Amino acid sequence: MRRLIQYWQPLESENVAGIVRQEYSDQQSAFLSMQPVDGNGSFRQYLSGRKPQDYYEAIGEADLLVTEEGEHNGAIVLCGGKYYEVVQRQEWLNGVINHFEYLLFIMKEQDALELVG
Repeated sequence: MRRLIQYWQPLESENVAGIVRQEYSDQQSAFLSMQPVDGNGSFRQYLSGRKPQDYYEAIGEADLLVTEEGEHNGAIVLCGGKYYEVVQRQEWLNGVINHFEYLLFIMKEQDALELVG
């Protein structure tokens, strides 16, 4: 079942006095299917050695940005009162129902609010 989620996309980062600053877009909405991750699914290689309970899987048509080391953080997703960062994605562009499958890492609320205000 799809749920209405809120999300913020990362904007271009800038270096201020040697510190990288990341800002985010205004809040946006989308419908995503949210489900717990199992260690044997689509993101099995990424999850190797990690705790699956720290992650969620999301599926939908919204094109969310993924964490790019040294470039920018991933989109931040708010669902069910919990914040997540998009850390991996797979594109399913089959021409029938194009969609994306995302791996989300749970964030501390305080950390997320510092980023998106």
